[in-house]
Amino acid sequence: MESKKEMISELTNTAWSLVDEFYNEFQLGRITLEEAKQQAAFRVGKMRYGDEEKDYFWITDMRPYMVMHPYRQELNKTDLSDYHDSEGKKLFVDAVQIVKNNSEGYIDYMWQWKDDTTQVVPKLSYVKAFVEWKWIIGTGIYLEDVQKEISNLEKRLFRIVFLIVLVIALVLLYIVRQSMKLENSRRAAEKNLQLSRLKYKTLVESSTIGTLMLKSNRIVYANQKFVDLVGISHKDLLEKGIEELFGLDWKSMVDSFSDPDKSLNFETKIEVAENNNEVMLSVSKVKYDTNFSYIIVVTELAKTEVIKKYERQVEVELKTALLLMNQPIKNLLSDYLSCDTSTSVEEAINLLNRKAESTLFIRQNKVIIGVVSTSDLIQRSQLNKVGLSASIATVMTSPVVTIHKDCLLSEALFVCRSKQISSLVVLNLLGNQIGVVNYKSLLQSQYNYISNYYSEIGNAVSVNSLKNTYRKLVVVVDLLMASGAKPNHLTEFISTVADKITVKTIDLAIETEGTPPCEFCFIAMGSQGRKEQTLTTDQDNGIIIANAIDKKNGSQEYFLNLGKKINDSLHTIGYNYCNGNFMAGNPEWNLSLQQWKKLFSSWVKSSDSQSLIDMNIFFDFRPVYGNKSLADELRLHLNTVTKNKGVFFYQLSQEIHRFKSPIGMFGKIQGEHETSNSNKIDIKKLIMPVTSFSRLYALLASILDTNTVNRYNSLRTSEDINSEMIADILGAYEMLMDIRLKAQLIGIHSGEGPSNIFDINQLTSIEQASIKKALSVIADIITKVKLDFRSV
Repeated sequence: MESKKEMISELTNTAWSLVDEFYNEFQLGRITLEEAKQQAAFRVGKMRYGDEEKDYFWITDMRPYMVMHPYRQELNKTDLSDYHDSEGKKLFVDAVQIVKNNSEGYIDYMWQWKDDTTQVVPKLSYVKAFVEWKWIIGTGIYLEDVQKEISNLEKRLFRIVFLIVLVIALVLLYIVRQSMKLENSRRAAEKNLQLSRLKYKTLVESSTIGTLMLKSNRIVYANQKFVDLVGISHKDLLEKGIEELFGLDWKSMVDSFSDPDKSLNFETKIEVAENNNEVMLSVSKVKYDTNFSYIIVVTELAKTEVIKKYERQVEVELKTALLLMNQPIKNLLSDYLSCDTSTSVEEAINLLNRKAESTLFIRQNKVIIGVVSTSDLIQRSQLNKVGLSASIATVMTSPVVTIHKDCLLSEALFVCRSKQISSLVVLNLLGNQIGVVNYKSLLQSQYNYISNYYSEIGNAVSVNSLKNTYRKLVVVVDLLMASGAKPNHLTEFISTVADKITVKTIDLAIETEGTPPCEFCFIAMGSQGRKEQTLTTDQDNGIIIANAIDKKNGSQEYFLNLGKKINDSLHTIGYNYCNGNFMAGNPEWNLSLQQWKKLFSSWVKSSDSQSLIDMNIFFDFRPVYGNKSLADELRLHLNTVTKNKGVFFYQLSQEIHRFKSPIGMFGKIQGEHETSNSNKIDIKKLIMPVTSFSRLYALLASILDTNTVNRYNSLRTSEDINSEMIADILGAYEMLMDIRLKAQLIGIHSGEGPSNIFDINQLTSIEQASIKKALSVIADIITKVKLDFRSV
């Protein structure tokens, strides 16, 4: 610790000397005082030291104000009088006091780990005053580094003591035991070691694909095929570890072997090769000498396998999950490698390597009677002391497990898991063997992509990774639609993805902005609030703050900054800014709970028709993040203030009144854009009366749900609308949403992007007839609204 303290003292003196040089330049009149300070702060800010070149210097003044901090630039030029660490210590005020008393000294506090804002650790800093400019120059060490060094010293001492004790024990044992008996044991051990080494050397060198054997992260054997693949000399290769060869962590790979009998696969690239070949590693754990070693079979991937785009990846994975989940296993039979019982162990090893397979089936009279894997060959050969010339039947697993060809994939998976086997032999109705299925292919077939897609969002570490995940959404929706998913399920899925991305975005924003000063709730409005998002959508959101906004404690500024950060991140991901600026970053929609209540009350009381039409998206608000009871309280308030407010509901109904049907005089659907003979129509406008009607009557009945379908289902028990009408409305709504999603997908595939405007002529006659039927239902909606809300 004293050594570290002396180091940071000397380093601070170095930085102090650099500042003094600029002060002398100013004294000589070569630069102005301001230039001298700026250049000195800049040069000190660029100074780095330490193993990772991330340790730094900082400068404050005597007020204290931050003059320069290279990693916490948001502190620059700010008052640090009230700044404290996570334990409440005002470190910068303490630094001023130290230099006032002694001109230099040490302070300890909690601070972020280098440039990582998410990790706070103990730190000890040395500060020294530059009197001429009233500056304080400081740098520090992380106490965790010191503790790690102490821990390493303790471990080294323990190993030394342990080694001394072990040596003494061996010496005593040597004295006690007879020298001849020890010599015989040594010769026997040496012979077994030579046999073991010879066996594995033969296995590696006889392989026709790149193979190597590592022990303690150092290569023991490597065949010529691997040497050629890497492109360096055999001598240089032996000096490399797995990190240098493949960019993999040795400890992580070793820890991955929860079951030593199973091989592991890693997709990576050869780091030392000039073209960085993409390869697949098949790693097996084997007993070698008195410890474990690892045999790695290296298969070079084709370029077509390496260059996969998002759409293709999603399509393959999701189609497998959707189309093969409930298939009988007779449709999943795979090719398999087999040999006769007369085949030797050495021949079997060569066959597996030559065919790049890990499992071999053993036949007798054309019937499969046993199975063996690469790891089985290695371990059982060693355990049973079976030579390379022995029959493969001596190390095979027998009898094989069988299953009927009409069994479902789920049944086959259950058998594999319960019996802990990797392959099943499939029988026909007569009990004859017709093929093989393996556990890996069964797992791939039942792969739940949607769940994995959600996990990918939750595991994202940046806005860019969320953006990459969001790009896959179109392909997932396209395939779900092709598989027969209903429109309301698709829009709910799209909205759920938006919710999860929003939640992760807020978490990332809070990491940047810091802990909120009080509880809050982030609400979604519009289509996301109704869980009815499609592939073309913008942001409609706001923030409800639990406490009254206080400008003095900075809560107003915090939540505005947080809202803007969230809006910017969502825009980067793919959720466009709202044209009307109905977003959390707008101070109009970033309010305390009391302010929101007051705002809703004013809308209900004023009952201006156009204002309500402009603001009706707010009536579909739904909590997404934070304290959801704030949104629930606001919803109850809305239901309370709208109770028996006839004028309000009359004005709210006017949006439905204003709907203009695209059906022409002769019953033909007419476009609405540019010219009278236009064939373009906005399907979002066709759906508007359906959603507005559900919102109107849901508010009237104090229904809490915001989803259109759920609102209609809740209204079935209401006396306002009969069940037959609700069934007709839901049928029309589902049909219109289906056409809307299909039109958006067509726009995406054509390169124009998703849009709500589509060409009527692109619809089939059946689809046009369906739209006309839906419009007749909408006409009934308008008639009912006119009857129920005749006047104020």
